[in-house]
Amino acid sequence: MNPLSTWYVRFKAFLLQSNGRKGSVKPPILKLSRTYCILAIGAALLISVCIYLNAWLWEEIAVMQTELFRKGLYGSIFLNRFNFFLNWFGLLLLAGAILYGFKMARQASIDARRNEEILQEAKQRTIEIAALYDITQDVSSQHDLSSLLNTIAGKAKTLLAAAGCAIFLYEKEQDDFQIAVESGVGMPIGTRLSRTEGLAGLVAETLQPLIVNDYHNWPNRSKPLRQLPIGATVCVPMVRRGELIGVLGVHEVVGTSRAFTEADARLLSLFADNAAGAVHNARLLDALKNSEERFRIASECASDIVYDWDLAKDSVEFFGAMFRRTWGGDEVLPRTRREFSKMVHHDDRERVRAALRNHFKTGAPYSEEYRIIDGRGACLTIWDRATAIRNQNGDPVRLIGVVSDITERKKAEKMKSDFVSFVSHQLRTPLSGIKWMLELAMNERENSEDVLSFIQDARASTDRLIRLVNDLLDSSRLERGKLEISLQPIDLAGLTKEVLAEISPLIQEKVQVLSAEIPDDLPRITADKQMLRQAILNLISNAMKYTPRGGKIRIAARREDGHLRWEVEDTGIGIPQSDLGKLFEKFYRAENAVAVETEGTGLGLYLVRLIVERFGGKVWCTSEEGVGSTFAFTLPLPIQEA
Repeated sequence: MNPLSTWYVRFKAFLLQSNGRKGSVKPPILKLSRTYCILAIGAALLISVCIYLNAWLWEEIAVMQTELFRKGLYGSIFLNRFNFFLNWFGLLLLAGAILYGFKMARQASIDARRNEEILQEAKQRTIEIAALYDITQDVSSQHDLSSLLNTIAGKAKTLLAAAGCAIFLYEKEQDDFQIAVESGVGMPIGTRLSRTEGLAGLVAETLQPLIVNDYHNWPNRSKPLRQLPIGATVCVPMVRRGELIGVLGVHEVVGTSRAFTEADARLLSLFADNAAGAVHNARLLDALKNSEERFRIASECASDIVYDWDLAKDSVEFFGAMFRRTWGGDEVLPRTRREFSKMVHHDDRERVRAALRNHFKTGAPYSEEYRIIDGRGACLTIWDRATAIRNQNGDPVRLIGVVSDITERKKAEKMKSDFVSFVSHQLRTPLSGIKWMLELAMNERENSEDVLSFIQDARASTDRLIRLVNDLLDSSRLERGKLEISLQPIDLAGLTKEVLAEISPLIQEKVQVLSAEIPDDLPRITADKQMLRQAILNLISNAMKYTPRGGKIRIAARREDGHLRWEVEDTGIGIPQSDLGKLFEKFYRAENAVAVETEGTGLGLYLVRLIVERFGGKVWCTSEEGVGSTFAFTLPLPIQEA
């Protein structure tokens, strides 16, 4: 309820109570007037009857008494007694009417004085509500927090015609008060006060007004305010919808005789209720301005382009120094998402739209690399990351994102990939020749055992080099999309058994326990058989390599949510949590893996990721160091199988 409406209800109740009409209780003057009327009317009637009997019927009564006396009857005695009784009863009624008349006059005098007091009180309340309305208008029209607090303090001091005023703002994070504004006695602005002591603390605990007319001798004074020349003070809570905003206090200096009253506290409470809402709104606005300023500074300092897409208006605003350097010279800039979408390369456009729709619908992370054509016709490769801001219903209303220009990085990666591909291709032929010559040398009968040992070591090293070159060539071709792929329906269960048959001798050599949970009726998936075989072989070899002798390796496959899931679980050395995020990057090896197995290229898991993603799947790892690891991937099933 609005504070002014609350004041009106309280004022109306005050008038009803002052007039004695609370509930069904009737005012005293009404009872007195009714009794007076009854007595006066009764006295008038009886006196009239007595006069009639005494004057107009006197002669007839005398004749009746003579006749009755002659007959020896005594009825006249009864008539005289009856007449006497009526006369006295009429006089009593008249006396009662006169008495109640005096009482009614006295009550009327009391009511007149009371009505005069009520009238004066009503005039005072009218003046107060007018002043409160004007003050409320002044407070509500301000939005700057600092100016608003100074206005509230000045208006509160004026409202109660006091010497000073202070505002203690409540800081929820620190759970204490801060003296935000003060005038009159020199309180230290910015001082923090405990929530459990002093004027503000007691008001915050009870959420009720507090009047202290002798502050100097009040036992609960705060230490920072103990020596201040405060005489009388009244403090009220500033509350908005049950939330404590602060405490508003008005005070007199030592040496004045003024004492604050309940009426002062009531009026200040009404003002504080309205001021609390204004302070809350100003705080929100101040926080919003600070947030916008931080956002502006961050976007200016960032090396990327920051954008804000208003989904309702379909308008995009770009920020940052990088934006001005990249697109600042364009005469035609995208001002809506639709215009920006037209800049996306036609080969990437549908993929970007699908990723956005998925982010809006499911909340999945949005992070896409794609090409755009700017206003000058240049083709740029960008990395777009964004997060949707949603309303209370969960519907997206804005999209805040960051765009990075990765054109040069992509060029460098392509150059590196081309170089690796070229070098690997050039190395492949001589390495094959070396291997062939080493095989010939192995067959020479004249070689001594030492020479044969050297040749075997050289051959093993050559095999490792050939595998490295092959892995480099495969990864390079996959990255560039130039690896020839032969898509066909594949029986994943049968392919896994083929790989296990090939690698079983190595597993038996390490006395490892192998188990497979692969149903024979798994649906077929569409992929390249040799590439998928390479991915499975890499994962199983990885598990075997980092699992100690006597360890366990479990392989499983199953159908799951329109996908086929394949996984290998081991009881090996495990992987540190800090390495899991980089595990599928090119040339990356975990530190504990390097300690156990010094030989390795860091390309095996990278190739697995490229192969699985090439066929629309996902690969991941869960692990606990010292316990074991689980590598898993999923591949989508054909529509008819899903």
